Amino acid sequence: MLDFSKLRTPAADGDVLVEPSPTEWIEALRVNRKVLQSARVPLLGSTLAQWRSQTRERIVGRDDRPIVTIGHQPDFIHAGVWAKHVVARRFADAIDGDALNLIVDTDSPRTASLPVPLVKAGGTTICRVTFSEPPAGRAFEQMRRISPDERVRIAEEVKKCLADRYTDSLMSAFLDGLGAELAQDWVDQCSAGRRAVDTSLGFVLDDRRVSRLWWAPFLRDVLSNVERFAASYNRALAGYRREHHIRGARRPIPDLAREGGAVEVPFWAYRRGDHRRRVFASRTGVAVILLADQESIGRFHLQDTAAWDELASLLGDERSWRLRPRALALTLWARLFLADLFLHGIGGAKYDRISDAIIADYYGLAPPQMVCVSATLRLASPHTDSMPHAINSMQRSIRDLEWNPQRHLSDGGDSEALKRRRASVVLRSAELRERSPGDRIARREAFEEIRRSNQALLATRPGLLASRRAELNRVLAELPHHRVALDREYFYALHSRAALDRLAGSLPHERDFGV
Repeated sequence: MLDFSKLRTPAADGDVLVEPSPTEWIEALRVNRKVLQSARVPLLGSTLAQWRSQTRERIVGRDDRPIVTIGHQPDFIHAGVWAKHVVARRFADAIDGDALNLIVDTDSPRTASLPVPLVKAGGTTICRVTFSEPPAGRAFEQMRRISPDERVRIAEEVKKCLADRYTDSLMSAFLDGLGAELAQDWVDQCSAGRRAVDTSLGFVLDDRRVSRLWWAPFLRDVLSNVERFAASYNRALAGYRREHHIRGARRPIPDLAREGGAVEVPFWAYRRGDHRRRVFASRTGVAVILLADQESIGRFHLQDTAAWDELASLLGDERSWRLRPRALALTLWARLFLADLFLHGIGGAKYDRISDAIIADYYGLAPPQMVCVSATLRLASPHTDSMPHAINSMQRSIRDLEWNPQRHLSDGGDSEALKRRRASVVLRSAELRERSPGDRIARREAFEEIRRSNQALLATRPGLLASRRAELNRVLAELPHHRVALDREYFYALHSRAALDRLAGSLPHERDFGV
């Protein structure tokens, strides 16, 4: 069982997080399969188990092999995310199963530029290589394919930013992959580039774009029971907020709202060239009226399977609405309808406790167990990750020099008499605290005398305190460069093959799962 108290970002370079222990994964998968394959929860005139079987057959072509699932946006993943690919591949191989990577092309990109640490004489700064300009508020699936000329420009900029580090990195494999002939858009290109890197490393997963998945039964069920589902969703959020002492009504995500007679559902709606909009639904007999914010999508009969399949299909023309699951709804669907074991990163695992509560409340099922994998890998740089500790040590040393200068001055010379005088005042101050704690005037005089003694001692070594402060200021000035250099979230293909091989070596192998 996943212990959420252990879900902390691995601190040091090369550290990994695998929770629970790999020896527990097969049992977790076995329990999940048993519960889900026999789930008789009523759903659209059938059962959850039967719709799950159909979903798996539609997506992977069969229902007799275990499916290990991960998911992430189609952007520049860091090594901690890539660690999920490694472990998912190894676990699937250990159990003769399938490893699926859900490409969340329904999310909205914040940027499509690649940050690269640039080491100069003055420190380490960020060099950003723009791959594309994401349309504001739109989903990844709406990002256009980059042209051959743009790929040439991108390759030149990446090489310039990386300089002599380019040869050791795996960026050449990624950039070559961008030119995949079958790639229809940016998502296909970025995914092809990543697969080229993963192929060279030996950890390829079966990619599935969310916009191309069959999830219409889940969609229809939620809209058939819109009031009950929204109530369960909001109760789960309220419980999460209570447990984590969260006061903000919109954290970690907002409740599903009600506007007029319509209830919000956890999906996005958009058309080609359009930004994402919230979806509201109202049930009227055997039909559902859908709104994208306040704009009408249409009225749909709940038994019209073709209409629901169309709403969940690929983007059509500029007039055709499409529905897509939001993040929480996506993992809810994936854990119930597709996966035998879902492998999360730290953030996803923590937030998916909300899904656990919905599964228990709305479906009446014990939530499927999930697992968590993450890692930290830093790019080679002239900086070390010990700098924060060094700064703390320097700050403590300066404070001690100010308040206990006698510890920092060598014996002998003019300071000896000053040390003895200070020691006698310190002794008197201690006696006053013990015997006369209410005599504040005397205690204050003793304190001021200690401070004058400290100043007199420091005066015997003029410049000592100033030099140590100057050294601290010099190191503090380097701290922003240090943070840039040691950021753990740089694209994993910026690392060398040797570094990624070392990280993979620290992650569970097939034998570690106890098969």
